Amino acid sequence: MRGLSSKFMDSLKGGLLKPVLDLVLWDDTLCMEIRCNYINVYYRGGNIMRIEETKNRKYPFILTFNGRYCNRRTGKSKYWDIIKKSSSIEEYLDNIPFIKAEMDYYFHEHPKPEREIQQHISRENNKMTTARDTDYFIADIEYADSGNRSSFDMLAVKWISTSSDRRINNRLKPAFIEVKLGDGALTGTSGLSGHFRDLYSFLSGKDAMKNICIETENIFNQKSELGLIRGIKNPLRIRIDCDQKPEFILLMADHKPVKTVFEREAKVFMGTPDYKNLCSLVDIYIAQANYMGYGLYNKNMIPLDLLVKA
Repeated sequence: MRGLSSKFMDSLKGGLLKPVLDLVLWDDTLCMEIRCNYINVYYRGGNIMRIEETKNRKYPFILTFNGRYCNRRTGKSKYWDIIKKSSSIEEYLDNIPFIKAEMDYYFHEHPKPEREIQQHISRENNKMTTARDTDYFIADIEYADSGNRSSFDMLAVKWISTSSDRRINNRLKPAFIEVKLGDGALTGTSGLSGHFRDLYSFLSGKDAMKNICIETENIFNQKSELGLIRGIKNPLRIRIDCDQKPEFILLMADHKPVKTVFEREAKVFMGTPDYKNLCSLVDIYIAQANYMGYGLYNKNMIPLDLLVKA
């Protein structure tokens, strides 16, 4: 179950790990995600640091960095010798500019644009001033459920931004978001039909929705407590209503409107019995941009069956 212990939370709010939280709150290029007793901090969609809780009293937390981002195998690393000498959290944070430079070099040769887009979406709906007005908060990115072998690009909480709706915090709806960059991402084993089938397999599992609602609720509440959700005036503990049908939102970045691949792929799945079964478990929407931004608004969610006629 994803979430942090009280010791971990206390350390982030006012202890050893407070400089990490302060940096994430200050630096808009960073994004902190809560895992099971550890956190990942992302930069451009890559993990710039992982901090894990231990049972060691002398070293209660371990900070690690994936050295593959330093291109050590190709001999192109400029700052690895500086980075690896970091012996404390403070020294590691001081070296963040060097680590970012190494990751920039890595992503030039090994781009991960979909993950960068996920981080943009999270920042727009959680952290920027627009977060006060959007209708979805991002609880998690790169969610993976090892028990059900399921993964989602993003888990969101739908919370309409009107003042009256924002006063109701105990009947919120979960949403799964899948990001696709370009029309080529809509086909193949990880294409549109594959995601629909995986989603149905996950939602059909015993207690799957109950567990993911509890997990999403816990992550969101801890993020709110840490100040990572800007669109809420005061940190509030939310409750997600598992009896509500969740949403599945397909966000297609840079889809070329004249191409027919999306409509073709959607029709293939919509013509199967699995589609009808899936619609009984989840509402499927296509996200439309609000004048080029990444803010997520309820009025811009178009039902799949209105956009594509099977």
